[in-house]
Amino acid sequence: MAGIDQHLRDALDGPALDLGGVLELSSRQLAAASAGPGRIVELAADRVERPDGLAGEEPQLPLTVLVGEPGSGRSSELAALAVRRAAGARPLPTLWLRGADLRTGDRTPEQAADRALDAAHPVSAVARVAGAAGRPLLIVLDGPEEAATVLDRAWHRETLQWLRETGVRLLVACRPESWEQYAPGVDPAAVQLHRLGPLRAQTAQLVALRYGVPCPAGEPDPLALRLAGELAAAGVAQPAANRSELYAGVLDLYCLRIAQRIADGPAHPRRPSAHRRGAPLPSARSCAGQVRRLAAAVAGRVHEAARRMLGPGQGALGLSAFAELFPPEAGWAQAVLAERLFVVAGGGYRLAHEELADWLQGQHLDLDAALRLLLAEDGQSAAARAVPRHRAGAVTLALRTFGETRGASALDGLLWRIWRALEGSTSSAEADGAGWWAARLLAAGLRAGPDPAAHRELLERLAERIAEQAAPVGGFARLRDGQPGGLGRFGPAFWTALPLDLPDRLELLRRLVRADGPEQGFLALAAEQLRADPQAALPLFCRWFADGRGLPGRSGAGVADLAQELLYAHRALAVDELTEELVAAAHPRADALLAVLAVEEPSALCRAVDRWSHDPRPERHVAAAVHAVRVAPYASGAGVLLLRHAARALLGREDEPGLHGAALALLVRDPRTRARQLPAALAAYRADDPFVTAEALGPALATDREEVLTAFEARLSAPGGGVARVLRLLAEADAPGGRGGGPAGLPDAGTRLAGRLLRERPERAELVAEYLAHRLARGSAVQGDLTALLGPRPADRPASVRRAFALVLVAPAAGEGLREEFLDRLLATEHDPAVLEPVLERLALAGAAHRPERARAVVRRIADAWERTEPGGPGHRPGGADRLDAALVRCAGRTAGFALLLADWPAEALPPAGGPLLARMRELVAQGRDPQYAAAQAERDPVRRTVAPPSITAGVPVPERGPAHGTL
Repeated sequence: MAGIDQHLRDALDGPALDLGGVLELSSRQLAAASAGPGRIVELAADRVERPDGLAGEEPQLPLTVLVGEPGSGRSSELAALAVRRAAGARPLPTLWLRGADLRTGDRTPEQAADRALDAAHPVSAVARVAGAAGRPLLIVLDGPEEAATVLDRAWHRETLQWLRETGVRLLVACRPESWEQYAPGVDPAAVQLHRLGPLRAQTAQLVALRYGVPCPAGEPDPLALRLAGELAAAGVAQPAANRSELYAGVLDLYCLRIAQRIADGPAHPRRPSAHRRGAPLPSARSCAGQVRRLAAAVAGRVHEAARRMLGPGQGALGLSAFAELFPPEAGWAQAVLAERLFVVAGGGYRLAHEELADWLQGQHLDLDAALRLLLAEDGQSAAARAVPRHRAGAVTLALRTFGETRGASALDGLLWRIWRALEGSTSSAEADGAGWWAARLLAAGLRAGPDPAAHRELLERLAERIAEQAAPVGGFARLRDGQPGGLGRFGPAFWTALPLDLPDRLELLRRLVRADGPEQGFLALAAEQLRADPQAALPLFCRWFADGRGLPGRSGAGVADLAQELLYAHRALAVDELTEELVAAAHPRADALLAVLAVEEPSALCRAVDRWSHDPRPERHVAAAVHAVRVAPYASGAGVLLLRHAARALLGREDEPGLHGAALALLVRDPRTRARQLPAALAAYRADDPFVTAEALGPALATDREEVLTAFEARLSAPGGGVARVLRLLAEADAPGGRGGGPAGLPDAGTRLAGRLLRERPERAELVAEYLAHRLARGSAVQGDLTALLGPRPADRPASVRRAFALVLVAPAAGEGLREEFLDRLLATEHDPAVLEPVLERLALAGAAHRPERARAVVRRIADAWERTEPGGPGHRPGGADRLDAALVRCAGRTAGFALLLADWPAEALPPAGGPLLARMRELVAQGRDPQYAAAQAERDPVRRTVAPPSITAGVPVPERGPAHGTL
C-alpha cells in the first residue's frame, strides 16, 4: 500500500503528470468543493429532468454559458454535469469553482484554478495532459456574481484567449442580468448559450410529486418546490399561499433547527442535511420556551445579516460581521453553517440559497432611496452604473413585498415612477445605467405585482411606446437588438408571463402587433391565445375590427386585417362559434369574413343561416337573408336542405316582407321548389328586389329559359338594370340541349336578346362585345352570333360600336378560329381610321401572342383598308396616308415584337408601303439598328420635305431670313 501511495503522490506532484494523475486531481477537487448549500453529489441529486437543461450535452466551444433566474436550478445542472463526466466509463476531468474563488487581480480563471488544485502542477499543465489524451479539461464557474469585483469585458476577452491557448473549456452559470453585462465583451462565435426557463407544467408536476407537495399554480421553480418539500417534511401541512409566505416559513424552520442545535450544545451533534433524509427534529433536551426564544434571536440576527449585506460590495457578509452576529464561542457559527443557512464564500459568508437571500435583503431595503439611486433621480447616473447588476434581485423582491403588503394601487405609483425614468433614458450612457435599471425593475415589478391588471394603464402606455419605437427600426427584433436592456426587454416572453385575464392580454396584444417585424412574435402570441381558448378569444378578436391603424411592417395592412387573417386561419377550431361572433360583431370586416366563409365553409354557414332564420331577433333574420343568398351557390348536400328550411321560415314571416325576396331567391335556385316560386321571383326581379338578382335566377335558365329571358329584357329596358351582370350570366349559361346555339349554328335566345339591347342602346357596345368574348372563350359562340349582334351590315353601325367589337376580336384568346373569322368579316367593310388605328395598336400590344402570319395578315388588311380610303369618298380623313405611316412606326417604337414583325416582313408577303417614317425606320434597320430603336428614332427625327423655291423674275432681291434668336 505504501508503494501505491507513493506512486500516486509522484503522479500528482512529480514532474511526470499523466492522465491518471489529472483524473485524480480533478476528482479530489470535486469532492472537496462546495456547491451552494451542499456538496456536488448532493446537489446533482436535486437535478430536474428538463428539456432546456444540460442533459448529456458535452460543452464543445471554449465558453458555455448557462443563464437562469435564482432558484431555476443552475447549480444543480452544473453539478449533474460534473458528476456525469467524472463517473462515466471514460472519465473526463472537471474542476469546480465559485465566483467567490476569484480574487481581485485575477485576470482569468487560471489563478483561481491553480489555488483550487493546490498541487505542484499548474492548471495549464493539467489541461495539456488532458487535451493530449482527448479528454479536455472543463472548468465549471458557478455564481460569477460572487467575485470580489465585477468581471468586466476585459476579463472575458483575456479568459477567451487563455481558453483557446490551453484548450480548456469553461462553463459559467450566471443570472440573466449578469450575462447582459458580460455578453458585449464575448465573441459570439466562441460561446454556446443555454437558458433555463420556468418549469413546464408536466415537469413541475413530477418535481412536486418527488417532494410530496401539491404543485402550485403559475410557473414554480425547482428551488421553491424543494423548499416546500422541506416544510412538508417538517410537518407543515398547509402549503404556502405565495412565494413570500414560503420563504418566511423556510426561514422560520432554519432558525428553529439552528436554535435546537445551539440549545443541545456540542454534546449532541446532528448530521448535516438530516432533515432532507426525512429525519425528525431531535427531541428537546432543553425546554421548548428556550428553543423558541433562541429561534427568535437567530431570526433577528439573520435579518440583521441580510441588512448588512445590502451595503457596498457583492452582497456577502464579512468575517468580522459574521463572527459578531454568530459567535463561534457559543456554538452559533457552527449551528448556522451546519444547517447550511450560510455558506463560506471566499473571504466571507453568503446565504446558501440565492433566491432566499434576495427576499431577505429585500425585506430591509429602503426602496425609496434605492430607486433614487438606481434611477439617477438626482442626476447621478454614474452611481447607478456602479451598483452590480445582480443586486437587482433584492430590489425586485422588495417591489414584490411592497405590493403584497401595501397593495397593487400603491405599487402602481412606484411603477409609474420607474416608467418615467425609462422614458427619459435616451442616451447610451443612460441606457447603460439608469435606463437599464428602469427597464429591469419595471419588468420585474409588473411580473411580481399581486394584480397586474391594476397596472393596465401603464401596460397600455408601455405597449404603445414599444409599437412607436419598433416601427422606425423595422420591428421589435431590431429594437431588441438595439436596446437589449431597455424596451427590448419587453418581448413576447414578458407579456406571456404576466398573469392577465384573456381580455386584458388581447387588448394589449392588439397594440403590440403593430411592433412586429418579419418575425411576428406578438402575432404568434395572439394566435396562441386563440388556440388555447377559441370560444373565449373569438369575441375579443372581433373587437380588433374597429382598430383602423396600419401596420408599419406591412404596407397597406392594418390591425383589422390581422384579425381577419387570424380568424380565417384558425376557423376550424370553432367554426360555428366563429359565425355567431361575426354576426354579433355587426362590423363590415366581420361581414366580409362571413362572405369568405360562404365559399370556404359553406356547410357551417348553412347551419348558421338556419339558426338565424329561426332566431327571435329581427337582426338575425336580416343576417340569415343576406348570407343565405351568398352561400347558396356553394351549398350542397345537407346544406341545401337547411337553406330550404331557412327560406320557408323567412317567407312565413308576414311582418318582414323585405326579406321575402331572399327566400324566393333560395327557393328558385332549388329545383324542387323552383316551379312553384318562379312567378313570384320573376315579379320580384322586375320590381328590382335587392335579393332577387340575375344571378339568383341564373339556375332557372336551364328549365325556364324563355320566362327568365323575358324578365331580363323587361328589367334591362329600364335604366340601371344591371346589363353587365345579365350579359355575363347569359354568356356563361349553357343553352338548352348543350353548349352553343340552335340548329345550323344559329344564335340562341340569349344572343338575340343581347343584339336587341345593343340596337336599343348603342352605348352598351363594350358590354355586348364582352358578352361575345365570353362566349368565344367558353366555346359556345356560333357563326350566327356576329350577325345577331351587329346585323347583316356591320358598317351601318356607329364607329364606336364597330371599334368595341374589333378591339375584343383582335385580342388573342380562346376560340381563336371563330374569333379570327369574325374579325375578318368586320375588317372586310371597315375603312374608318378611327376604328382601324385602335385595332392596329391593340394588335401591336398583343405582340408574340399572335402567330406571325396571322399578325401580318391583319396588318395587311388594315393597311389596304386605309389605302382604299379615297379622297372625298366615304371614310376619308385628311392626311390618311400620313396617319397610317405614323401609326405603324409609333406601334413599332412601343412594342419590340411588332417592330421585329415590320422589320422581318418577307418581300413576297407584300409589306405595307407606309410613308417617310416607315421608310426611315427601314433604312435604320438596314444599317444594323435594333428595329424598336430604329422605329423610335424615326418617329423622333423630323421629316424634311424638299420644297422648290418660287421663281423670282424681277424685283429687288431680299436676303433670306436667318434663324431667330432669343425671345424677340
